[in-house]
Amino acid sequence: MSASSSPPAPSGHGHDLPHPPKIFGIGLSRTGTRSLTAALGVLGFDVVHYPVDRATHRTLVAGSARFPLLESRDGLTDITVVPYYQDLDLAWPGSRFVLTVREEESWLRSCRTHWERPAPDRGDGRDVRLEREVQHFLRAAVYGCHAFHPERFRRVYRRHVADVARYFADRKDDLLVLDVVGGEGYERLAPFLGAPVPDEPFPRLD
Repeated sequence: MSASSSPPAPSGHGHDLPHPPKIFGIGLSRTGTRSLTAALGVLGFDVVHYPVDRATHRTLVAGSARFPLLESRDGLTDITVVPYYQDLDLAWPGSRFVLTVREEESWLRSCRTHWERPAPDRGDGRDVRLEREVQHFLRAAVYGCHAFHPERFRRVYRRHVADVARYFADRKDDLLVLDVVGGEGYERLAPFLGAPVPDEPFPRLD
């Protein structure tokens, strides 16, 4: 995508195209992916964070990257799309990618807390078995393990950031590297997507 190319249109615009561009948040867990998803919503983009549904699970297992949710939504974020960002780039030409990053030691501490915390019993009728299957698949696919191992996670983080940078090396307009936890927000995200900067604080969720 050149600098003059049009960014993805917010939900409700541009979907008459055969394959409208999408937005993908391809940062690892605990790098501010929920915050990014909320911020994209404020900017008018209907993006899903870490979907847990049967169709998504089938897509993950098939390795096709043809997520049914993308037929009606503007994009996906979190490790659901991390193993497939190159396939998604090919499937949805003109899409934009946001790589959320975080200071490494802070990230490892957050991951440790998240991985070692028992899953909450929400009592909301969700499919706990499906949620566990999706979690196990993605943790194995992205981190190569289910439990938290700091040195493995450190290697995965560094490799992922380096691989993304290398893949988009000649396409600077298609990738935004955003340190949400470090304080970056709308002042960088909004211009990247061709949207006005909102007059409100950037969401700080995780």
